[in-house]
Amino acid sequence: MAVAVTRSDVLKALGEFDALGRSEFLAAYGFRASRDYVLRHGGKEYDSKPIWAVAHKWDADVARPLKVNEFSGGAADTVKKLQALGFEVVKEPSNPDWTWDEHVLALELYMRDPTTTPGHGSKEVLELSALLNALARRSGLVGNDRFRNPNGVYMKLMNFRRLDPAVLAEGKKGLSQGAAGEERVWNAYLGKLDELRARAAAIRLAIDDAEVDLVPAADDYEAEEGGVVLRLHKSRERDRKLIGKKKAQVLAQTGKLACEPCGFDFREAYGDVGDGFIEAHHRKPVSTLKKGEKTRLADLALVCANCHRVLHKRGLMAVEDLAKLIGIRRAPA
Repeated sequence: MAVAVTRSDVLKALGEFDALGRSEFLAAYGFRASRDYVLRHGGKEYDSKPIWAVAHKWDADVARPLKVNEFSGGAADTVKKLQALGFEVVKEPSNPDWTWDEHVLALELYMRDPTTTPGHGSKEVLELSALLNALARRSGLVGNDRFRNPNGVYMKLMNFRRLDPAVLAEGKKGLSQGAAGEERVWNAYLGKLDELRARAAAIRLAIDDAEVDLVPAADDYEAEEGGVVLRLHKSRERDRKLIGKKKAQVLAQTGKLACEPCGFDFREAYGDVGDGFIEAHHRKPVSTLKKGEKTRLADLALVCANCHRVLHKRGLMAVEDLAKLIGIRRAPA
């Protein structure tokens, strides 16, 4: 059976894309956004593979849209055929995958009202799109012209709908395909709405605070969960003058600089070479941090490097909780 999709068929698919909007168009036909090739027409960009699939609705011999697994969207198939019909199809650099922090911000917006997802032109979606682009600029993340645009943000919200049993129970549905990062963040904050809101607020605070360096450092040791939050937290630990005062206070009170969770004393272990050596950890939960707030001596805990890493890696756990954990493990059987 010969297939003869015409330029007119493709134009009809482009018209349907414009009428529905990108997110609805892709959802209606079960496609994800094109990662490599885009069709440019009339000053707009379109996902080339979905457009080619839908154009087959108007081919007399097929009379239905192709499914995603029925053809290739690459240069040897879709791209070649669209170009043969006179369309401009270009290879576009892929945008990086969404980070944990970006997913947290998107989920927090979704959870404000899971039953009514804000539209791609809504104030909420536009604001989140702008915020994600600000985060990218500050953290050195580079993308193409469609990086975290309103359509992409809206699609991310719709991806969360596919994971929401309350929405599915109402007979609604989101996009059928999504990313593993959405599921990880969804599961991490399941039943923890207050924690999600606090973490999103801390990320927003970090993005808005010019004093917080959001570019990942070579010696960062954070877990995947919360890179931006950790950098906000660590920014409160870098006041060398305040750290010096904290050390002086502890020395005056105890006569030594011992790790608060585990009791390790660098001078005791290493002699003079370890004298005065210890790190400072900011005690306050990220949910309580505020822009412009000054760090007090009571906000800092003196910790060894090992405990400091564990405190950060375990989601910024409390110093007291780590001390209890160490005590339990050291207790005789």
